[in-house]
Amino acid sequence: MDIALKTRTKEHVVTFWEKTQDEEIKRLFPFSIESLEKALTLFDESLREDALSYGKVIYFGGKYAGDIWCYSIDEIDEKMAMLSVVIFEKELWGKGIATEAAEAFINEVFNKYDIEKIGAFTYSNNHGSIGLLKKIGFSEIETFIEDGIESKYFEASISCFRDVADKKYRV
Repeated sequence: MDIALKTRTKEHVVTFWEKTQDEEIKRLFPFSIESLEKALTLFDESLREDALSYGKVIYFGGKYAGDIWCYSIDEIDEKMAMLSVVIFEKELWGKGIATEAAEAFINEVFNKYDIEKIGAFTYSNNHGSIGLLKKIGFSEIETFIEDGIESKYFEASISCFRDVADKKYRV
């Protein structure tokens, strides 16, 4: 598959913001950023040496298709980070792009940061995200209601993720 993870730029942040204002995407992904200005501020903060977030953009076939990032990176107490993956080009949903990008990105995050696990939230109606998380080694931890929406929380430890990668790629 022709997938590449590239460095995020301000132009990517603007495109991502515009693409994710789509109503169907909003129903599937728990976004917490209310404005483009806030998204750009968070991007600037992610460039600092002591940033608690780290992300890449996902290209498929030479075209910008989505973002993947970790946030709330904690290398001291919890030794974990939170994962978010969004493919905003809907015609690419269900083609394995997010799976391949997530596997590569998570491996990079586990090598870059001193963490032992990664968590992820998704809405309970986002069957694509739930399937992705389970496929790459995440376990469902709990279901809860937040802001009137049923959501799920998943986690994967570094050992679980590497076990899945070893079986898949015979590393």
